[in-house]
Amino acid sequence: MFKAIVLACVIGAPTDCTEFHSVIYSETREECRRRAIIMSKDIGSIANLTPMKWRCQPLKEGQLTNGTSFDRFDGYRAS
Repeated sequence: MFKAIVLACVIGAPTDCTEFHSVIYSETREECRRRAIIMSKDIGSIANLTPMKWRCQPLKEGQLTNGTSFDRFDGYRAS
């Protein structure tokens, strides 16, 4: 599984940046790439931020990044 991460910076202040981590995990790197592009467009349209970079972080089996896991069949589960 992969997690999309987008780095976005304040317009006019390229050193004032924030990382956005997807809570929707992707099965393949290609799905993750598509998710990162969607996130970039959304971030640019709702905030005074400019998406600068994105990456797909591979997750180890069973690794939870934010204390919860989303299963397409069971929904969210606490870790």
